[in-house]
Amino acid sequence: MTNEAKHNPQSTPNPANPETKVEKMFEYGYRKSNYGPDELVTDAHGNPISVVDAMLSAEKAAATETVTPHLCYYSPRIPGNTGSAIRLCAVTGTILHLVEPLGFNLRDTKLRRAGLDYHDMAHVVLHPNFDNLVESMPNSRIIAFTAHATKLYTEVEYKPTDILLFGPEPGDIPDPMDIMEGPHVAEQVRLPMRPSLRSLNLTNCASIAIYEAWRQLGFKGGA
Repeated sequence: MTNEAKHNPQSTPNPANPETKVEKMFEYGYRKSNYGPDELVTDAHGNPISVVDAMLSAEKAAATETVTPHLCYYSPRIPGNTGSAIRLCAVTGTILHLVEPLGFNLRDTKLRRAGLDYHDMAHVVLHPNFDNLVESMPNSRIIAFTAHATKLYTEVEYKPTDILLFGPEPGDIPDPMDIMEGPHVAEQVRLPMRPSLRSLNLTNCASIAIYEAWRQLGFKGGA
């Protein structure tokens, strides 16, 4: 530790310090110039929230920071694909979100086999529905991958806070009016392929997307 750090307690931010918590609150999109413990700020959607709740929400978001965007499987049906996604997320430092209903039990042997011994190394979050995913990450941009999009996945500038959303197999994300065209989806993108063929394997698509995003972010955290 340098002499400056010894004599200047402000040189190293203390996560428990109220000022540090307020800075983190502002970093995650909450705004107000004058604040107190009982005053209100607004979240990314313009909804009022107390400063204390905003601080807690920002702390929760900070705990799920990654060097790659988050990966979300909406109602996956095939356990082997999800097992492969767990392995993918473990080796890239990606958080995997699974939105129920699932087409299998999380203790399924095919899921365990596809994930090898990476299950304990991956961060997997289970959501009872799509709204729960949105509410848990209010300041994240959702990018939906669908064969019906016109924009290529390489035309997006990815951020670590993004959520890359994939639908179940086979087919695209269900309830297109509620999800694909909903207010929470910021982008719809596709992977190019020969027009005579229908689709790639789900986790193959996810791997391409995650590695493109990680490449744009400089493979931070990789070796």
